[in-house]
Amino acid sequence: MEKYIAVVRHQNNKVIKYQPFAVEADADAHVITYGGFVAEKPSDRIKYWVVDADNKTLTHDKSTADSDDVAIVANAYKEDRRIAYPDVGDQMDMQYHDLVDGTTTWKDAVAKVKSDNPKP
Repeated sequence: MEKYIAVVRHQNNKVIKYQPFAVEADADAHVITYGGFVAEKPSDRIKYWVVDADNKTLTHDKSTADSDDVAIVANAYKEDRRIAYPDVGDQMDMQYHDLVDGTTTWKDAVAKVKSDNPKP
């Protein structure tokens, strides 16, 4: 498992190019050849790595990661519903038969998807 990161390029406090290493000495050797600095890997989620070039550190932005996780969970029901809804052609057929036969097949199908996948 890679514990060290050789940060080769960064821009606007974000990592642009890096190489992971299991051994710090290997990361140091990489930096000698390609430049940059070595830091311990702060997390597995590169999107939330923050570079402090002056101090040559790499940290994990937990606050932003947690906010993004909450947003993902809060919106997961939308994708679940999208997958669960019948195809548009099937829905149109249900609506047609509901009008002709006086049934509520389409309304019932949509209500079931919504009840099976509620908003948080």
